[in-house]
Amino acid sequence: METESHSTFLLEFHTEKNNFSSPDELIAPIKELLEKDIGEVKEVYRRCSDESVNVILDCDMKSIVTLQLKSSGLVLMNIDIDGQHSSTFNQELAKKFERDVKGKLAAVASKSICPIKRGGPLDRFRYLTNERLLEYDVDHVVADVRSPFQHIQILHTINFGNLLVLDDLQNLAESDLVYTETLIQRGKIDYTGKNILILGAGDGALLWELLKEGPNMVTMVEIDETVMKLCSQHLRSACGSALDSTTGPHHQIIVGDCLTELDKLKSQSVLFDFVFSDLTDIPLSIKPQNKEWQFLLDVMEKSLGVLKPDGQFLTHGSGVSSVQSLADFESHLNNLEPPVEFKRCQAFVPSFMEDWVFYQVRKTPNNK
Repeated sequence: METESHSTFLLEFHTEKNNFSSPDELIAPIKELLEKDIGEVKEVYRRCSDESVNVILDCDMKSIVTLQLKSSGLVLMNIDIDGQHSSTFNQELAKKFERDVKGKLAAVASKSICPIKRGGPLDRFRYLTNERLLEYDVDHVVADVRSPFQHIQILHTINFGNLLVLDDLQNLAESDLVYTETLIQRGKIDYTGKNILILGAGDGALLWELLKEGPNMVTMVEIDETVMKLCSQHLRSACGSALDSTTGPHHQIIVGDCLTELDKLKSQSVLFDFVFSDLTDIPLSIKPQNKEWQFLLDVMEKSLGVLKPDGQFLTHGSGVSSVQSLADFESHLNNLEPPVEFKRCQAFVPSFMEDWVFYQVRKTPNNK
């Protein structure tokens, strides 16, 4: 079945008409401008209350316009244009339309977000774990598979190369070497001859970059074998040949649950110089996501249990805009038993379109 695309323009206007005598004082000039820019306009629905007036307009170009007029003076407008007419009513015209409506309504402020492209064969929008919505220049789907654990997609983007998406959340792109280099603190930490444990990082990029640092052995634990297979095929510039084999002279990959494997390593008295956690990002808040927080804390506490006295635990946090979640995480670090000390740094990650925060954690000198 052929998929139709649509462009949705979101507009808002702040007027001073807190007690307008008739909704048509606002609706009539909007209709007039719509007829000028889009074509014939027909009102097909109206519902009024003391708080708002809601209107649906059927317009030319297979377009629908919804209006919400609030008693406060706020006017919300959505214009949904059929994809075949997107070049006729485009972003430039939408901005002009916004200015014209603002003038007609004598609005004190206005805003337009346009256009949001929906319904097409390619999904261009992705969330980061800090709930920022990002639009990517996706031109084709490289892989789309559901494993027993998650929905895995690899999308090709014009600016970032192939992009790994897990359960609809952006994960890592071929452009994001800086993410891995900042996580490992390249040039600041010497991994020569060291024993390293990686938790997660199924894209293989962390393993690939660590193997360049001359370690004795890197052990990687990843639960989803399908992710590794797809990344070894389609994310080669990030993971190189690291995922081609589960064993090598200086690495081994264990397919399994990281908490279970940490318990096994602890029972065997295996210790590491460095433990990397490249699993889920820090949740945005504590209460609604206790399960995610508990998982992260369990990983961190068990990781410290297999860390040598002078070893380091390295992980990523979230975007710098997630101020509260980062503060919550650091509060957890400050309350760990036995106590730890930590440093943080940040780097701009291209496909995240934001500075990302990274942590280096070690046991305090008196608790090694």
